[in-house]
Parts: sequence; structure tokens; C-alpha cells
Amino acid sequence: MKSIAELHSASTGERQQPVRSTVLVGDGDQVFRTRLCRLLEGLGYDVVAEAASALDVTKLLRSAEPELVVMDLPLARSVGFRAERLGGLLRRPPKMVLLTGDTGHEGLEEALDAGARGFITKDLDAALLDSVLSHVLSDGCAIAPELFGGLMDKPTGSRTRFSRAHPRVGLLNDSERHVLQLLGCGFENARIAEELHLSRASVKTYVSRLLGKLHLENRTQAALLANETGMARPVSVAA
Repeated sequence: MKSIAELHSASTGERQQPVRSTVLVGDGDQVFRTRLCRLLEGLGYDVVAEAASALDVTKLLRSAEPELVVMDLPLARSVGFRAERLGGLLRRPPKMVLLTGDTGHEGLEEALDAGARGFITKDLDAALLDSVLSHVLSDGCAIAPELFGGLMDKPTGSRTRFSRAHPRVGLLNDSERHVLQLLGCGFENARIAEELHLSRASVKTYVSRLLGKLHLENRTQAALLANETGMARPVSVAA
């Protein structure tokens, strides 16, 4: 994984790929906002506006008309969650991905109901951010594994928001499904081996096999798929 400095260095040179999407970044912390903008630019996104306040968000949504809004959860709550309302009547309402500084779930349920498409913590994991934004841009919904469990435990309709069926999941055998489920919970191979009473070598084999069957490139994508299909929930394994 590249560091933020490396990503920024790559972004300042001539782009080797077309812009993937235009983005408005909203966060009241200037230092964090700058880091996030550099990371997004390094991943091939065009940051067309930065907002530090609710007033900035409202003005810039209308003038910049971004395809994506990546915004701090408290800031989103302060202006109202519905992206299409923030700047008045927009010709093309942006897709909204929210950032949170902790793994609590306050506000996420309300944001889901208002149409937010993705949630991620402020760790600025480049691979995870890239996967979430790619999912959202392809009309999916994605949530970081550490946020998913508690949200899906709520007795509401939130699960259906992330239950888009993936036809290839049916190709997995029972062991591969269990491994995928635990990947979605954020477990490393050693923890998965302990939970399922397997050797680490066996877990590694299962991970490689399920990635191939699902046409995925890495564990992060597998975790997001487990989340999106509602598989990533706590499991009880006999001792």
C-alpha cells in the first residue's frame, strides 16, 4: 500500500489515467481535509471543491456539481443528509459517502434512510477508500467492515440497503462462505483459523480460492462484498 506522501507525489505529476470522478470534500479540520484531498487525487479522483462548513457545502454543491461528496458525518448532519437538498435543486444529485471518527453508529441509520451510499472511518486506508468509492460509483452501497456489524444488528430495514445479491456467492462451498463471512468482520487469517478450527495454511487456501471464484482482487474487496450481501455478522463457533 502506498503512503499518502507517495500518492500525493504521483498525483502532482502528469496523470496516467483519466479522472475517475469529480469529488467535493467536506470536513472542518483543515489538516485532515488536505490529507484526504491528496489521497483522493492520488487515487485518480478530481477534487473540485473543499468545504469547511455547512454554508460552504451548500454553495459549492451548487457551483461545482460534483459526482461524489465525501463528507464528515457531523458536517453532514449539520446541513441535512439528503445530498440533493444541500445545494437546492441540482441537475445531477451527487452520491454521498460519509466519514466518521469512531466505530459508533450514531447518525448512520439516519444517513442511510436519507440516501447515503457509503460509510468509512477516518483511518484513511487507501485501499478501503478506493473500494468503497468504486462500489458507490457503480451504484452499489458499501460500508467499512468495522462499522457494519453494529449497524446490521439494528432491528430496522438497514440490512436491505446492503443486500444486493451477488450471483457468484452461490459458487462458494460452506467453508469458503464461513471464511468470507469472517473476512467481512475484519478478521485476519490467524483469527479466522482460530474461529473455524483450521490451520493458517488452510485459511490462506480458502481465501485465495474464494477470491478467484468471486473475481475479486484482494481481501478488502471480499470484506466489502460480505458486508454488501449481509453476510458479515457475528458468528457463533462451537469450542
